[in-house]
Amino acid sequence: MRILIIGGTGAIGGHAALHLKSLGHDVVLSSRNPPAKGTGLESLEWLAGNYLEGTFGQADLEGFEGIVFAAGNDVRHLPAGSEAGPEADAHYIKANGEEIPKFAALAKAAGVQCFINIGSFYPQVLPEKIETDAYVRSRDMADKGVRALSDDSFRAMSLNASFVVGHPDGMASDMFAAYINYARGLYPNVKPFGPAGGSNFISVQSLSEAIAGAAERGEGGASYLIGDENLSFQKYFQLFFAAAGNPVTIPSLDEEHPMLPDSAIVQGRGNFIRFEPDAKEAVLLGFRRNDIARTVKAMVADLDQRVGTVVPVTIGPDAQNVPELTRLAHLYARANDAGDVDILKAIMTDDIVVQGPGFKIEGLDNVCAVPGMLQQFYDGTEHIVNQVLVEVTGDSAVGETFCTANHILYPEAGQPRRILTWNIRYQDRFVKVDGSWRFQYRGLLVDWLEVRAVAIPIV
Repeated sequence: MRILIIGGTGAIGGHAALHLKSLGHDVVLSSRNPPAKGTGLESLEWLAGNYLEGTFGQADLEGFEGIVFAAGNDVRHLPAGSEAGPEADAHYIKANGEEIPKFAALAKAAGVQCFINIGSFYPQVLPEKIETDAYVRSRDMADKGVRALSDDSFRAMSLNASFVVGHPDGMASDMFAAYINYARGLYPNVKPFGPAGGSNFISVQSLSEAIAGAAERGEGGASYLIGDENLSFQKYFQLFFAAAGNPVTIPSLDEEHPMLPDSAIVQGRGNFIRFEPDAKEAVLLGFRRNDIARTVKAMVADLDQRVGTVVPVTIGPDAQNVPELTRLAHLYARANDAGDVDILKAIMTDDIVVQGPGFKIEGLDNVCAVPGMLQQFYDGTEHIVNQVLVEVTGDSAVGETFCTANHILYPEAGQPRRILTWNIRYQDRFVKVDGSWRFQYRGLLVDWLEVRAVAIPIV
C-alpha cells in the first residue's frame, strides 16, 4: 500500500512510517520541515505541507491508497505566546475539530481508500470533559468528523491512543531526555517523586503495530480505544529511575510535578484513568502488550548512543597555563552568566560542540541559545574558573579547565533560597582561526553536585 503519513517527522508518525516501511509498504512522509538526519526517516520520500495553512491540494493526495494522520494538536502546538484560555481553546477547535475532518474530506475526494486518524483516548474515557474542556471536545469533533466520511469507497477510522511513550531511535525528545536526566539526579532542584494519580500508557511501538493492523484490517467508521498498561504516575517515573540505574524508590505525592504539570493531567491530579482495550479489537489490530518498561529502557540506551560520553583529554607534564586560552575560559563563563551571545560568537567555531551528562549541543547557533535556557531554569548563575592547563600543537590545542558553577534556584514556597553547584572539569579542544584561538569542543565532566541553602538571604 502507498501510504502518506501526515506528521511523519514526529515521534508517532515517524515511528509508524519506519514500521510500515519494514512491512513492505511504500511510505511517504509529510510535514512542515524535512526529517532530521540519523533517524532513518531521511531515506524516505518527503512531501512538504501544512494542513493548517491549506497547502495541500487534491492533486497532492491522488495516488495514495492510505493516509495516516498523526498531526493532531495539543498543548505543545499552541502558537507562540498563547496561554490557556479562549485563545488556546479556539486553536484546538480549529486545528483538530475543523481542519482534520476537512483534510479527510480532501483525501476522500482524491480517491484515498483508507484514512486513519490518530486521536486521543480522552473523549472515550472522560466523556464528561467533552463539554467542559475544549481540547477534549476538539479531539471528539475530529474523531466523529473523520468517521462520518466513511463509506464503501473510503475506509475512515480513528485510533484513540492513551499516553504515548517512546520515539524512533535517533530522534531527539526534549521531554523524555529530561525524564532520563532527572532520574540520573541531574536536576537536584526537583525532588524524586511521582504526582498522585495515574493513567493508561501505550508504547509508540504498540501504536505503530496498531496502525499497521488498522491499515490492513481496520473497519471503516470504527473508533478504536487503544492502550496498554495502567500505571500510577509514581510507577511511571520509577521506570525511568530503574532504567537509568538509580536505585532510589520514589514516593507518590499529592503535589504538582514540574515535569508533569497539572495542566498536562486532563483527569486532574490524584485521579486515575484505567481501562483495558477491547480484547477482539486488540487481536484485530495486532499490537503488543506490556511494553512500557522495555520502551523506557530503549530510550535510555538511545539517549546514551546519541549523546555519547565525554572522553577525557590527555595532557602531560608539558601542559601550561596559556593566558590567551585561559582568557577564553573566563569569557565563556562571563557570556553564560551575563547572557552575552556576542561573546560566544567571538570565541567559538561554527561547528562547536558542547557535551555533558545527558546532553550534546552541536553548532554555534544552538550553543548560543544556552544562556537564555540558563535564565529560564535559574534565578542566576556564577561560573568561577579555576586552573586551566593546555598543550599546544601548532594551530590546535587541548586542555582541561576546572570550574565551579553555581546556579541560584528559583525560590519555593516555605523553603530557603538554595544554590546548586556543579564541580566541573571541562575537556577542551581549541583551534586557531584567522590568527585567533577559539573553542571547538567543550566536554563537561561533572565530578559532583551539591545543593545548599544560601547563608545570607538574597533580596
